[in-house]
Amino acid sequence: MTELKEMRVSASEAFETLKKLKDEGYNMLVDLTAVDYSAYGSSGDKTDSWKRAHPLQQQIIPRPLASAEGEEYGTPHLPGTDSLSEPNIKAPVQDRFEVVYRLMKLDPKTGDDLGRVYVHCGAPETPPVLRSVMSLWPIADWLEREVWDMFGISFIDRPNIKRLLMYEEFKGHPLRKDYPITKRQPLIGPSSGERENSPSFNIIRPTVKYD
Repeated sequence: MTELKEMRVSASEAFETLKKLKDEGYNMLVDLTAVDYSAYGSSGDKTDSWKRAHPLQQQIIPRPLASAEGEEYGTPHLPGTDSLSEPNIKAPVQDRFEVVYRLMKLDPKTGDDLGRVYVHCGAPETPPVLRSVMSLWPIADWLEREVWDMFGISFIDRPNIKRLLMYEEFKGHPLRKDYPITKRQPLIGPSSGERENSPSFNIIRPTVKYD
């Protein structure tokens, strides 16, 4: 069975920790994603709710989380069996956002998966900034663009990052918990809604003329 490790680091430690893991043989960045905890478990006032009602209270945690120094953040448990007030439970997220890097140690000769590690990193809300890991794994270019596009989490050494899934005129970041579900976005294309000689805009035009 493939070995799976998890660790938690601060935003300031993230790049150096990931560089060290790359040097240790974790040569593939499998995924880079993010979570917005701002509305987790709240009803009514959502301000700072990720600090008051953390998912550690709500879900089954399959394995302990540890910091880079080996400090344990939590143990497997069932929902509702403990709370943040208990002395041995620490919330793994102090910031609004969490960025998760999923790394794999891939044997280039055999293609075997020799181990995986998940690195959890908190990102502050104002401003949510981390260092890019494109210099370690070039594929991070696309993944960081997606994180910026969906969550608005920026990278300090990528000042002109471009959207990946949304168009450039799109306002806001749709996977943030405070993004309004009824928000209207600016229209792109001609104001009339129709392009000349175009099959778009749900207009069906015959392509074959019959006598």
